[in-house]
Amino acid sequence: MSPSQLYLRELAERSRLHVVAVETTSIAWRQWSGADAAVPTPANPEAPPLILIHGGFGSWTHWAENLLSLSVSREVWTVDLPGLGESGDMPQPQTLEHFTTLLRHSLAGVGLSEGTFEIAAFSFGAMIGARLAAACRHQCQRLTVIGAAGCGALHHQVDLLPLPAPGTPFDEAAVTHRENLARLMIADPHKIDINAIRIHSENLAKHRFRSRGLAGTDDLLVTLEQVAVPICAIWGSEDATAGGRDALEKRRVLFSDAPGGCDFHVLDGVGHWTMYEAPGISNALILGSER
Repeated sequence: MSPSQLYLRELAERSRLHVVAVETTSIAWRQWSGADAAVPTPANPEAPPLILIHGGFGSWTHWAENLLSLSVSREVWTVDLPGLGESGDMPQPQTLEHFTTLLRHSLAGVGLSEGTFEIAAFSFGAMIGARLAAACRHQCQRLTVIGAAGCGALHHQVDLLPLPAPGTPFDEAAVTHRENLARLMIADPHKIDINAIRIHSENLAKHRFRSRGLAGTDDLLVTLEQVAVPICAIWGSEDATAGGRDALEKRRVLFSDAPGGCDFHVLDGVGHWTMYEAPGISNALILGSER
């Protein structure tokens, strides 16, 4: 087993896997408490649980560099969206509304259907996170969106290299994955390490749902009108999907109209996968310890 495979296996072993049957599929949740599965409660049991929703073509491993730090003070739940990661296939209709319905119905299976919680969601997942926050308005206390899709004409579609053919040896495929990570996900080439390549490779191998068609819609902007809780919005200044600094400033204006208010942050020199490239500041903003 390679060091990058061991990194992900050891990280997974620190969590508890819960698989919840919903409609004709299953949704995989992982519970992270006290940074170790052997520790039953986080350091701050009074704080609401934190739900983390990954981006398109992803899984819980999009949060790999954040989980241990976040779970020191919070009970953390990661979810794999249907059609991605360890979850079952996404049933028809493959709409944002149906994604949200499935996710909401799965909350009971992990004990999150009644108490309060906070949500942090990345990229494509931000559209579902916002919809879940609106649907669970009496439970969700705060919403963080990172590199959010769903901003309509402000969203920039990035051209990528064709994926390696199935069965391509990892070391050979890594050349393509590194280039695509540089184009789409990570601005600083020195942050594209072997663990990032491994995460990207394994997530692509498991994906059964293509989210790009939904990412360019304005669904997030429309849903913001229904989100009454405080929002923290985070983008990297070099986010390839953001369309440049002018487009980021236009987002800042649009988010300022959110009913619950919005703290809007642009992290200098950082790309789309903000929480991997800059985990320290990302964690602080997610937890609300830095504003």
